[in-house]
Amino acid sequence: MPDIYPKKGDYSRFRPMGYPVRHRRKIPFEPKLSLDLRYREIIKEIRKLDSKLDSFILGSSDYLELIKDAYSDNIHWSTKLEGNRLTLDEVKEMTTRFTSGKIVEVKTGPYQEILNHLYSFITQEELSLPWDVETLKAVHHVLMRGVNEDVVPGVFRDVEVSVKGKDGTEYFIAAPSEHVQTEMESLIDWLNNSPYDEIVTATVFFHEFESIHPFKDGNGRTGRTLFQILLQELGLKNCKLCKFEKEMLSDSQTYYDLMAYTDATGSYSQLVMYFAESLLNAYVEAVSIFQSKDRLKEMDENTRTIVQKSKAVERFTFNDAMQWIPGMARNALRRDLDNLVEMDILKKIGRTKGLVYSFNDPLKELKLSSKKNG
Repeated sequence: MPDIYPKKGDYSRFRPMGYPVRHRRKIPFEPKLSLDLRYREIIKEIRKLDSKLDSFILGSSDYLELIKDAYSDNIHWSTKLEGNRLTLDEVKEMTTRFTSGKIVEVKTGPYQEILNHLYSFITQEELSLPWDVETLKAVHHVLMRGVNEDVVPGVFRDVEVSVKGKDGTEYFIAAPSEHVQTEMESLIDWLNNSPYDEIVTATVFFHEFESIHPFKDGNGRTGRTLFQILLQELGLKNCKLCKFEKEMLSDSQTYYDLMAYTDATGSYSQLVMYFAESLLNAYVEAVSIFQSKDRLKEMDENTRTIVQKSKAVERFTFNDAMQWIPGMARNALRRDLDNLVEMDILKKIGRTKGLVYSFNDPLKELKLSSKKNG
């Protein structure tokens, strides 16, 4: 952890004066916020760490293990908050079966919910900006199919909803159902033209999505998935490797109080800082773990060049690699390529004259398989 940010700030004073808190209609949606200089340092550090994650070279099996760990952790914390009782170990076991290409038995309820999240994590890169309301409905449909018999996946609600505690206490009253469509359209229009950076944009969008509460159920799970997709779309492409849900949600009281405080006051600054600090902690942890598995530090300059070039192309031939490192002896290059195959970093495709190499992406085949099974 960078010394300048040893821990999160104290957010205990940022809570509403009382409950229930009611959604405020905002059309057009034009949020205003101011952030202190500390935020600039945080986002600068996060961007640097995101780039650093991209520089590490791991063996395919190591990379797959770490990404399974991050996926499992994020899914567990997001669904646990909404009442899913599966343990982290059970979520990890499902993730392992899923990423190994095995068909996970389709069940209703908590198991189906985890499977839905796994499909969404693998295929979410298809949701490029700009978005429209159908984008949000599509994500909700993927996440909620087979989870709740009382909810039609991908359909905005036509009933009034509020958030209540186990004792029946009403904590939040969502937007009237007749306003959902127009408010979501206004929010999407702002999103597609947001003047703010990636963390501010994703956080403000997430809060307002939750405040409108467009679906009868599944708003939190859908909103947090959209939050991650936005971070990736807007520049933090390696946030999926970080356990950010745990950082944001493990202190659920602070999370809920800040969400309610933002509704009550119209101030987004405190929530943005909390999310930014949570992301920073998650990135620091991820970089530490990936760095311990990095194989690039063991390589000479020529081998590093081969690996970095291979990441930028679909596949390449021996002659292509010769062009990358002019003057390298053919036998030495062939030996380097064979070593990289043994290290699980490259893979061979075909034989003899038709032989080509590719960077070993353990999720590539899984993504293709997920599209087929969609």
